[in-house]
Amino acid sequence: MIRLLVAIACCGSILLMSCSVKTSPEVTYQSRSHLDGISLYEEYCANCHRPFSTTTKPHTNAGRLRSSIKVFPAMNNLDFLTTEQIDAISSALATINLQRVTKKH
Repeated sequence: MIRLLVAIACCGSILLMSCSVKTSPEVTYQSRSHLDGISLYEEYCANCHRPFSTTTKPHTNAGRLRSSIKVFPAMNNLDFLTTEQIDAISSALATINLQRVTKKH
């Protein structure tokens, strides 16, 4: 019986310690959002704007994406994208190194 109580106490302590470790939900969300944004871009944008790694639309913000979906007939079919999905695509596009995509003369 004592062994059982000791085992329960040890498991409880380990569980409490693992719960007390602080994690940053912002970092987790941003990382997941960034990865989802790349996947969404590849699925819905890459056919016209090249693959993510060589996109013609680096640093396009979410407002611009929403506006383009409304204004450009070729993009009207993307009106089903949620605000979160558009934000994820924009967040991913914000990570692109502009020096890499800028043509050097």
